[in-house]
Amino acid sequence: MLKYLAGPIWAMVTGFAALGAVGSILMTRQPEFYHRWALDNVAWGWALFSAGLGGVLAFPLNRWVLGRWGSRVMLHRFGTAGGVVLAAIPWLPGLPGLLAGLFAQGVIYNGVSVAINHQASQWELKRGARVMGRLHATFFVGSVLSALLSGLLAALGIGLPLHMAAVGLASALIHRAAAATLRDDGIGAATPSAVHHARGAWLGLGLLLCWCTVLESGVMGWASVYLSQRLHTGESVAGIGLALFSGAMALGRLFSDALVTRFGARRLVHAGGSTCAAALVVAAWADALPVALTAFAVTGLGLAAAAPVVFSAAGRMGGEALARVAGLGALGGLLGPLLLGRIASLLSLDDVLLVLALVSAVIARQADALSERRTKPCTVPA
Repeated sequence: MLKYLAGPIWAMVTGFAALGAVGSILMTRQPEFYHRWALDNVAWGWALFSAGLGGVLAFPLNRWVLGRWGSRVMLHRFGTAGGVVLAAIPWLPGLPGLLAGLFAQGVIYNGVSVAINHQASQWELKRGARVMGRLHATFFVGSVLSALLSGLLAALGIGLPLHMAAVGLASALIHRAAAATLRDDGIGAATPSAVHHARGAWLGLGLLLCWCTVLESGVMGWASVYLSQRLHTGESVAGIGLALFSGAMALGRLFSDALVTRFGARRLVHAGGSTCAAALVVAAWADALPVALTAFAVTGLGLAAAAPVVFSAAGRMGGEALARVAGLGALGGLLGPLLLGRIASLLSLDDVLLVLALVSAVIARQADALSERRTKPCTVPA
């Protein structure tokens, strides 16, 4: 079995990067999806919804599998299955086949995410050091590299079947090799036997992650639209807003571990949410390109630390809590675009930014879920 000689950190780095690479294919090869399945915008919306729904409904399966197999075996088997499904999707007939394949992809890769985040949180717990922010930054690195490769392959005329088969094979091998290197947490070892938490303590973290994914998916989905349709920029300039947001998010996560250690998770997420809210309100009020671009970059920086610290805290509560929190996060990514789409059609794009500012304020308020009193495990006598 393949193993990484560099140890578990390198295994987790490559595992997160592979997860990001898989996630970017759907967007970067969008034109070929339209052509291959004769999709219109409505059908494309259903395709995105199907993938998101798979992630939302994965919770019961993830909870059961994590408790029965442990996260290392879960990463190995789900990573392998994900590669197979990814390679099979281009061959599925008609829109129903595409929707079924994307639903399966959403279920499986949500499980991969739960497994590798659980491994990372357990590593932090045992070593007493934070790495989650930097690991989540590698997710963005994998996504960007995959997007660049996708553009190159499309320019060279490489078809979707070969592209998805190659990415599926590579991601499966990476996740199998990562699983071979990582610690075997054992069956039913989702939570150390001496650690307990108040019933429902995961809910606050889940709601926080839900709002974070609403904000992230909202900016990812509407930044370019706002710049092109509201500020009347060209297509090349409109893409800069998304690039600034993603780049700032990755940069912020590279430094978030040190900042969380120094200032604390609750204070950092509260300050970040408040900063995002202020930046988006100013952007909606100013209607100016430099202000909007700055606001998207500031939002990326402000949001950067939130998801990593949520996964760290949930992982300390055990595998079941982590699966529940991940499910609520997927729910935010599913419902956020639908809500913002309705606001854009009924009101205006400025109102989309104002709603995202309101979501940012909610994130700042919900940061109380990260207080030590709520997330710190308490030991009981054996």
